[in-house]
Amino acid sequence: MGFCAMLAAAGTARARAEPFLSVTRGAGAEGCPDAARLIARVEQLRGRPETGAIGAYAVSFTRGDDGFRASIRSGSGARELRDRGGSCAALEQATAVTLALLLDSDAREPPSQAPEADAGGETASGAPAMAAGAPATAAGAPAPSQASAAVPPARREPPGAGGGAREHEAPSPEGGATRLTLAAGAAGLFGVVRPFAPALSAEAGIGGARWRATIGALWLVPQTLRHGPGELRETLLGGAARVCFAAAGSEALRFDVCSGIHAGRLQVAASGYTRNDVAEEAWLAVPLELSLSRLSGPLGFDVGAAALLPLRRNDFSVDGVGVAYSSPPVGALVSLRGVGAWVL
Repeated sequence: MGFCAMLAAAGTARARAEPFLSVTRGAGAEGCPDAARLIARVEQLRGRPETGAIGAYAVSFTRGDDGFRASIRSGSGARELRDRGGSCAALEQATAVTLALLLDSDAREPPSQAPEADAGGETASGAPAMAAGAPATAAGAPAPSQASAAVPPARREPPGAGGGAREHEAPSPEGGATRLTLAAGAAGLFGVVRPFAPALSAEAGIGGARWRATIGALWLVPQTLRHGPGELRETLLGGAARVCFAAAGSEALRFDVCSGIHAGRLQVAASGYTRNDVAEEAWLAVPLELSLSRLSGPLGFDVGAAALLPLRRNDFSVDGVGVAYSSPPVGALVSLRGVGAWVL
């Protein structure tokens, strides 16, 4: 008896030494946690190390076109979490919380086996055990069902963690996360150096769920304007700073209202005239912009249309020929940029 007890105790120690959790990560999900990190997160949430888990849990992280998924499998069934974000951070937290709830539920579950009889014919409580083949009733009266004593109460699952395959939506990190963005694309300037002129733009920014701030550069494709006997070659290199606030929309698409300042150096070089000069002036304008953007994933876009209120109007004229171009009181800037975003 003593030898058997020692073997049983050693077997229990070996069983508890085994991790209660295994993790696999598919292609594209290498940034998701491994078993050691996930176990550490679970123990941090529960406030104690897990040494007596009733069952084993297998977690599989995968990545598809719709984001990240985590499949949690155990003896009670399977659960699936998903997240459309660009990283596995929120899914890692949601998976750790779900595992902590399942382990707490297992710890509260009463033993599922009926008391066993020992060699002396007594149960663990000391009551005599029913002998095999003994009549179930006295004088034909029905006896209480012995099987009912061995049926455990219905297991109380944590909310949203019932048995069977279920799918849950993990909280998205994009809703309140701070992001760094880099954007580049094409733009069109209206009413600045001529009725329409193409340009290129690039910017870097930082933002959250309801706001973003950017700084960038604007380069005007050099323009040649025929005027009288000669021509004027116009170039513009400027910078921009703007702040945007979300007016409407969701994670997928949002509408922003933006404003800030555009500043640059406008240069006009004359050729073909009696006297050819080069003139330079500062260009300053305040934009009032409406922007449609998708910034929730690693790649997105930004479409903007802004009215440009010039702080000074830049009109050029040639002596003896007249004004080459008279700019309107309000200009416009339309832009289309591709955006890359990184969650901090």
